[in-house]
Amino acid sequence: MLTANWIDEGWNLNKRILNFCQVSNHKDETIGQAIESCLLEWGIDNILTVTVDNASSNNLTIKYLKRVTSN
Repeated sequence: MLTANWIDEGWNLNKRILNFCQVSNHKDETIGQAIESCLLEWGIDNILTVTVDNASSNNLTIKYLKRVTSN
């Protein structure tokens, strides 16, 4: 599940589920591509933080996201 949390102009906390999907494997690039695709679909081009569980592929997934989202 991919969720977004943000504070709007009125200082209200907003939360949305962006996507709930199954990925074909747990490789870092596969997960990163699924997240990237969802972010592009929602028009999100700016990420402040990412929270993940303790899966070993997460470090490489975050590196992938840094690489594809940095301008």
